[in-house]
Amino acid sequence: MIGDREKDNLQFFDFSIYDTEVTAMDFEAIKKAAQGYQADMTRFLRDMIAIPSESCEEEGVVKRIAEEMNKLGYDKVEFDKLGNVIGWMGEGDKIIAIDSHIDTVGIGNINNWEADPYQGYETDTVIYGRGGSDQEGGMASATYGAKIMKDLGLIPEGYKIMVVGSVQEEDCDGMCWQSIVNEYFNGPEDARSKIEFVISTEPTDGGIYRGHRGRMEIRVDVHLPRQRARARRQRHSQDG
Repeated sequence: MIGDREKDNLQFFDFSIYDTEVTAMDFEAIKKAAQGYQADMTRFLRDMIAIPSESCEEEGVVKRIAEEMNKLGYDKVEFDKLGNVIGWMGEGDKIIAIDSHIDTVGIGNINNWEADPYQGYETDTVIYGRGGSDQEGGMASATYGAKIMKDLGLIPEGYKIMVVGSVQEEDCDGMCWQSIVNEYFNGPEDARSKIEFVISTEPTDGGIYRGHRGRMEIRVDVHLPRQRARARRQRHSQDG
């Protein structure tokens, strides 16, 4: 659902390059359609939360996502060789991709949770549970977002929407899309030429932001003098 803050954030994007005009009337129609699907989206999200889906154990949740996509009338729903679930809306050659990773980290000590992380709960403003924010909530939004785009005729002519539920992001960040690029495209350059842009549904507190430009990983190595390390081991041995 798009609110006033999201409308303001759209100023960062140049929609003039697309044929589809974004107007206040469009926003009201999108909002009304989203509200009409609210109960279905809530049920879908809670179903995903209820299925444990740590990295490399996502089979149950990707099958549930495929089921929802088929129910909504996606033009094609498939799985790649790695296990990513991909739904397509539209028939154009150019692609607008929407990605949500659907694996989660573990729950740790379940006694530290205020409620069962898989059963979860909901209020008027919160759906609680493992993966609700990072990132199965985004998956529910993307799945229904593409449906709403098709219903309202908002898929630009010549484009198709590629909705991806990607796996193993928590443990192997980037491998999911490497698999997609290798299987569906003739390498990275071909993918860049066909995918107009990618929307990541990582949580941003309701804001719309330009994506980052690349990534940075920092490794810090700490070397202790041998005498100090030996003294620490001796001290621990005496304490124990």
